Amino acid sequence: MSYRTLDDFVERVTRRLDPPAGQGRLTDMGDLDFLTPEEVAIVRPAAVLFGVIPRREGPTALLTLRPETMSDHAGQVALPGGKIDPLDLDEVAAALREAEEEVGARAEEIDVLGKGSPYVTGTRYRITPVVGLLPADFSPVPNPKEVAAVFETPLDFLMDARNHRMGEAMYKGALRQFYEMPHNGYRIWGVTAGIIRRLYQTLYESD
Repeated sequence: MSYRTLDDFVERVTRRLDPPAGQGRLTDMGDLDFLTPEEVAIVRPAAVLFGVIPRREGPTALLTLRPETMSDHAGQVALPGGKIDPLDLDEVAAALREAEEEVGARAEEIDVLGKGSPYVTGTRYRITPVVGLLPADFSPVPNPKEVAAVFETPLDFLMDARNHRMGEAMYKGALRQFYEMPHNGYRIWGVTAGIIRRLYQTLYESD
């Protein structure tokens, strides 16, 4: 099973993901095997927005390209987001704040639907993906200090396992595998692709 309609996607998100408020029940995933128990104990909480835009030609997901000057994951495709600050109420608040700072998505215009499985990265972040609907006429206002580019990828492309390829690379002295979803000249891979892959699995693989 894979993506069929936006209504079906929204129904699955609200039924199968964690609700926007409260503690989540979905288990952590990601690069846990590459961290020591001491490193796992000090992972830093972060959140990203998996923002869906109901465009007339079909729904899309909002993605960014990180500048080469960033300290972590420089030059990679990412979802809008970042570290959870002490003043953030929760993961949702952090994801919405970061999305407004990075691409001009105003929190009051986003319909938050749910939270996916947290992804623990090799750089010691525990990233909670927040799924939300943006306005159909959303026009990004990128912050050049935060993002090098903003682009959209069709939701039906991302929510189709046939487009999830496997790659390999050396990391911390070991050969590791990762997902990648190249589309329209952008290489969606690593943490971002892992988050999208787990979102697909949670929503569709249990059918």
